[in-house]
Amino acid sequence: MNEAAGRRGGVWGRLAWTGILVLVAAGLLALLPRTAGTWVQGGPFAMAPPILAIVVALVWRRILLALFIGVWLGAALAGPSDPARSLFHAVWTFTLPTLWDVDSLTMILFTFQLMGMVGILIRCGGIEGLVGRVTGLARGRRSTQALVGGMGLAVFFDDYANAVIVGTTGRPLTDRFRISREKLAYIVDSTSAPVAAVALISTWIGIEIRYLDEQIVHFSGIAASGYAVFLSLIPYRFYCLLALAMVFLVAATGRDFGPMLAAERRALRDGHLVAPGARPMTSEAFQRFTKVPGAPLRWWNAAIPIVAVLAFIFGAFYVKGAACLPPEVRDPLSLDGWRRAFTQVSGTGPIMATAGALGSILAMALAVGQRILGFREALRAWLTGMRSMLPAVGLIALAIALRRTTDTGHLQTAEYLISLLAGVDPLWIPLAVFLVASGVSFATGTSWGTMGILLPVAVPLAASAAAGHGSATVIILVSTAAVLDGAVFGDHCSPISDTTMLSSIGSASDHVDHVRTQLPYAAVCMVVAALAGYVLVPLAGLPPWMSFAGGAGLLLGILSVAGRRAG
Repeated sequence: MNEAAGRRGGVWGRLAWTGILVLVAAGLLALLPRTAGTWVQGGPFAMAPPILAIVVALVWRRILLALFIGVWLGAALAGPSDPARSLFHAVWTFTLPTLWDVDSLTMILFTFQLMGMVGILIRCGGIEGLVGRVTGLARGRRSTQALVGGMGLAVFFDDYANAVIVGTTGRPLTDRFRISREKLAYIVDSTSAPVAAVALISTWIGIEIRYLDEQIVHFSGIAASGYAVFLSLIPYRFYCLLALAMVFLVAATGRDFGPMLAAERRALRDGHLVAPGARPMTSEAFQRFTKVPGAPLRWWNAAIPIVAVLAFIFGAFYVKGAACLPPEVRDPLSLDGWRRAFTQVSGTGPIMATAGALGSILAMALAVGQRILGFREALRAWLTGMRSMLPAVGLIALAIALRRTTDTGHLQTAEYLISLLAGVDPLWIPLAVFLVASGVSFATGTSWGTMGILLPVAVPLAASAAAGHGSATVIILVSTAAVLDGAVFGDHCSPISDTTMLSSIGSASDHVDHVRTQLPYAAVCMVVAALAGYVLVPLAGLPPWMSFAGGAGLLLGILSVAGRRAG
């Protein structure tokens, strides 16, 4: 009775605080000038909506409410500041369009169908069989973390596919060794965008090379094409490389620090894979989902649909990209042919959605064809898996809506941060653009948008400032890499990033807990990358391999001094 009363009291308390926050937000909006947009755009106040959303999410642990308040404030600053009109503006202009936007819809549909596929694979025993198959490679907590990290490296060609597939297939394995969901989400998130951003073939390459091609005139004497520039930048991608190194250093040492250490101790000692009171980004029914009694543990029932999804995405990306190339350069038997095709790929949402449908059909066919599940039971499992996504749909829609309020046509948040670059000394430009790009991507939750906005400013700035300088080539390359890496930082760990959310979904982790435990690790990697790479390379003339080695050594030292083992 007392426990039930406590739960009711907690619900009423949350409702009361929610009401207070909404009333305070409405009161602040009422005080804004009626022409707020004219003095907010491109100024410091353009940072207010994302900052407020992030603070409310981390402090109050109400991510849905935080995003809604951020969108509401953004709508008021970008247009009518009257509370009622701005509320209508927030819903009609910024939120609802995300529900019929093709890219957003297909991404959500892909995740829905993939989770439905996973529901069938769990119910028919395929996932448990696959976990049993690889258990021999994972003999303990450290090797399990390294194995999941390796899975993340294997799914190198798309961050969305990586986040959902690695999270859902790695979760039973990490659960077995009492590894917290926060740690799983961290590994998944750290091997999605950071991997796709530097992989020689990935969905990121097309957009990165397209942006670099637009600035090719500034790389005269360095490289003749966007792809050649991309290859030249890989040694200078310090944040991406160090973020990946951090994953395997954490796994190898078994050490953690900060909130992640507390989460790991809770999981290992108490068996609580998520914190008491946490709200995982999948439904409770799905978390309790298990195989039917007596189902055979055949690992191939899970492996075949998963491999088919990955192979379809990979092959379809090639076919779509190759269709845009002249026949003489289409060569599916060479790495260069695949590279050329992937640089042409855009609008991948329909391919992803089709891949999800293919995986679902295969999973159902295998389960029903072997008479492990009846058709109705398989359909129920598929729907249960899809329903697990429902708690996250509103979050994704509002995150995209908040991003819309900060774009060029409204608050111009990125433009304000870019203005801070004026008058920077050439040798400090790499650090400056890295910090600005990190700020833009963290505040807006978009990496590709950050690249598109900042590269046309940062590359000419670096080229003109470094003209005649003895280290001109290094300054230009490091500055360009700093923009791309700063963009990845936000995509990697911002609470309003879709990749961060998908990592929470795939790992069945509380989203706020995922951000709160991952952020110290990402921040440490950011600081080390800034010092070892974007400061020492241009100032001291260190070769990039030496800077990376020094940065990795510094990360190992931090883990050795500040880190502790959970058990």
